[in-house]
Amino acid sequence: MKKWMVLLFASLLLTVAACTNDTNNTGTDANIVVETSAGNITEEELVQALKDQYGERVLTELIEFKVMENEAESLGISEDDIDAEIESLKETFGATNDEQFYQMLAMQQINGEEDLRNRVMIQLVLEGLVGQGGEISDEDIQAEYDRGEEVEARHIVVSDEETALDLIDQIEAGEDFAELAQEHSIDPGSAQEGGDLGFFKRGTMLVPFEEAAFHLEIGEISGPVRTQYGYHVIEVTDRNPFDEDFEDVEEQLRGTLQNRLVNQMSERQRDLFRDIEINVVDSQFQSVEDNFQVD
Repeated sequence: MKKWMVLLFASLLLTVAACTNDTNNTGTDANIVVETSAGNITEEELVQALKDQYGERVLTELIEFKVMENEAESLGISEDDIDAEIESLKETFGATNDEQFYQMLAMQQINGEEDLRNRVMIQLVLEGLVGQGGEISDEDIQAEYDRGEEVEARHIVVSDEETALDLIDQIEAGEDFAELAQEHSIDPGSAQEGGDLGFFKRGTMLVPFEEAAFHLEIGEISGPVRTQYGYHVIEVTDRNPFDEDFEDVEEQLRGTLQNRLVNQMSERQRDLFRDIEINVVDSQFQSVEDNFQVD
């Protein structure tokens, strides 16, 4: 199964709210939604109640979806591309007709053709943003195996990218890494040890940190690596090979690479949302702008 298909069902990063609004009704009772002996409920009352209860969440999702639609256009993703992915998915599922196919999708919480097309479009955008088609190749897994089972590393973590870049310049100019870690790192656990983290395997660090560390050569300094804790400057000081044969850890490494790919997609998606310019006209939803501020 293609990688995007796995991600589509296992870890889709955006849920799209489908909304319809009939504004073509005419006549004196056009705005009455429900008539009761206690009084009528108008469309205006219903809409306001929905806005009050769900408006911010739905509006945020609609903005996100609009961003993804715009990026799909920029990447040249066409309706034919979406059709091709859906046909491939039908073959994978072994569905003999559309009715059976959409019944299968309903079990994955995908509600009909429009929902599926939206999800496929989003997935194609995410794949385009990370520059690959969602596939993990045998060569990728072999290369990951060759990087060893664990690495020994040290790091300096600071709160902003500018400081991280300045520290990298100092290290490259000959300043002592351990002394800089003791002086500047905001990780109290490792700072006292000169940033030393010891040996660690995959799955023990945050995904961006792990990916950067396992791709470094011994003695190489990373660029700033952003995680939820700040910006890390990483140096790998040693690495140990696998004791197991490649075949014994192949699926484990495939899972690791898939997790990294999902993380990359998530990061690129967040970058898109951070870059969008938003002007919320309805004062009720001014707080929506905060959902798209740079963190």
